[in-house]
Amino acid sequence: MNKSKISVVLTAGLMLLPVVAMAADVSVTGFIRQETAVGTGDANVYNQSYGNTFNQKTLPNTFGTPITRDQPSEDTDWNLNATRAEIDFKARFNSAWEGFAKIRGVTQWGMDDEYDHFYDSGFNGGKGSVLEVNGEDGMMDIPALYLDYNNGPLWLRMGQQQIAWGEAIFFRVFDIPNGLDLRRHSILGVAAEEYSDSRVPSLGIRGSYRFDNDWEIESFVQQFRPSVLGPQETPYNFVGSQFRIDQSTGWNDKEDDFNFGARISGSVGNFDLQFMYSSRINPDGTFRWTESGINPFVGIPGLEETVGALLSQTAFELTPDGVWISDEWFKYAGLTRLDGVDGLNASIRDFPAAQALGAFVVDEATCQALLGTTNLRDCANFELDLFYDTSGNAPPGGGLGPLAGHIIREFDREDIFGAGFTYVFNGEPNSLLDQLVLRTEFTFTPDRKFTALGLDREYIEEDEFISNISLEKYHRFSSAFPASYFVLQWMHKSESDLLGRHVDGFDTDKDGRPKGEDSFNAIAFALQQPFPGLIWRADLTVLYDVNGGVLVQPGVKWRPRDDVQLDVYYNYIESDGDNNDVLETFEDMDEVFARLTWYF
Repeated sequence: MNKSKISVVLTAGLMLLPVVAMAADVSVTGFIRQETAVGTGDANVYNQSYGNTFNQKTLPNTFGTPITRDQPSEDTDWNLNATRAEIDFKARFNSAWEGFAKIRGVTQWGMDDEYDHFYDSGFNGGKGSVLEVNGEDGMMDIPALYLDYNNGPLWLRMGQQQIAWGEAIFFRVFDIPNGLDLRRHSILGVAAEEYSDSRVPSLGIRGSYRFDNDWEIESFVQQFRPSVLGPQETPYNFVGSQFRIDQSTGWNDKEDDFNFGARISGSVGNFDLQFMYSSRINPDGTFRWTESGINPFVGIPGLEETVGALLSQTAFELTPDGVWISDEWFKYAGLTRLDGVDGLNASIRDFPAAQALGAFVVDEATCQALLGTTNLRDCANFELDLFYDTSGNAPPGGGLGPLAGHIIREFDREDIFGAGFTYVFNGEPNSLLDQLVLRTEFTFTPDRKFTALGLDREYIEEDEFISNISLEKYHRFSSAFPASYFVLQWMHKSESDLLGRHVDGFDTDKDGRPKGEDSFNAIAFALQQPFPGLIWRADLTVLYDVNGGVLVQPGVKWRPRDDVQLDVYYNYIESDGDNNDVLETFEDMDEVFARLTWYF
């Protein structure tokens, strides 16, 4: 990382010290941690160029020419190897005012030189949040820097902060104020920690007021910050390396926007109720084709001004990291939950320069007239291989070579309405039913926008209903052991999966086109069992997509004394294929990961 940038963040953190020094009550805590993750499954993650499933394979294309995608494959067993440090400052000034600051630093080391874990997110000047500096292998930020004010029923928090609403593991229903930072461990960290390390911090004001009848209203206003994707060519990226993503253009239109929302909660009889409304910019964003702006023939007379100039006005870039063959195009379209035919058509229809290069929209009438077939997959294969093939066997007008697509990420405002309730059962003492907690959360978002299956300029727009129902309990199964904690959850999303991809892009048929699903449904289960003496704790978390994918995360925590803790977990991921479950995206990411922490 640039030393001058690091000094900026350190200076911002150290500015607190004179204030802290004047406080009546000061505490400083923190930790240093080594985090390691080692892959145990397929060494090559398919979304990286080194893990492309077509690498080192020779396949005939439409014209019968053997094409070898000669990109090298590499062993990528080491997914994570990072040293992390955090320092927390807490200061009480008087009975009404408190201050809090957290300084965090993470360094990836001993990894492949080509990995770029943190640098240039595409917004915030290449950062994940306002108070962050970063480089290819490290980052330093201040995720929390705020003042708290308490005066009877009134509470206010002002400054850089993360807002955590909702209590579900894996599933985010009410947890909508902040996006997620997926650069450190994607969504594959300790599931029971409920994204506590992943929410993107932002400047804002949050407050609540409690009325005499124990009802409470809470609201927030916070500067918009997008979710931060794992950079391409890193182990936890889930966007194919054949894409180039422009995140800055869409972000520039929204960087001065604010999210705001409120919820009211209270009790009626035996039910705890809550109601929520938020107006926010969706931090996940949507994607579409955009011009590449890259002329591959600069300096070559005759080509720079003609083919090169036109190609720069299409969505494609000529590069060995692109798609080499039509089968690869359709394979990765399915893995990305897109429609290969619609994607090809949008990349032609929305760009006149593509049509000027001889590309044509694939429809039954055109294909019948040109090729004598109404099979759109066969027709698309012909057109794609026409441009990929460089053997000389393709008809005139083809033979450009492998092409990578350029896409833009855009962000839109949406309104979210929510309601939920909690009910505690009273059964026989020490029975499973006694003190069993039922929690529900429901949200409705009208006219939510989703990425079109062809990456069109016109996004999918649908009303989305999301629900989560959970049962949780502390229960003592044996007098020799402390109480076990377990939770069982069911989630339903009417329009998109866990990653926000529209369900119409799921379940690819034999022609490489999605048949779609009606909705997304998943079940999660978590169990924590402390051992006598509280030195050991066993964990188990399971996420099951009802379409056939499963993530099983067993783990153990060992804390022999207050200042040392070792956590060891295993992520086992399985999918039945066919692009119909969310876990297929992470199927190659089986791993053992460990964290050794020293607290001070």
